[in-house]
Amino acid sequence: MELKEQVAYLRGLIQGQEFQDEKDQVLWTQLLNICDLIAMDLEDLRDDHDELNEYVEALDEDLGYLEEQYYPLDDDEGEESAQMLEGSS
Repeated sequence: MELKEQVAYLRGLIQGQEFQDEKDQVLWTQLLNICDLIAMDLEDLRDDHDELNEYVEALDEDLGYLEEQYYPLDDDEGEESAQMLEGSS
């Protein structure tokens, strides 16, 4: 269950209660309001994180392309790298 759904479920439970003291009801209502705000902020953070992750992946792809275009491996470097890998096995 998502956090927002859990808060909604808790809200239903609390609204179904009959409080003897009005202060208790106000307290629980305020706590639920805070939980709602936290759930919304977390959802916004997740969305921002996903967007940022997509942006970083796009930058990584672009950087990889630029590295291939402007810093290609010379044949000598490629052979040396392959020999080093074979020698370490």
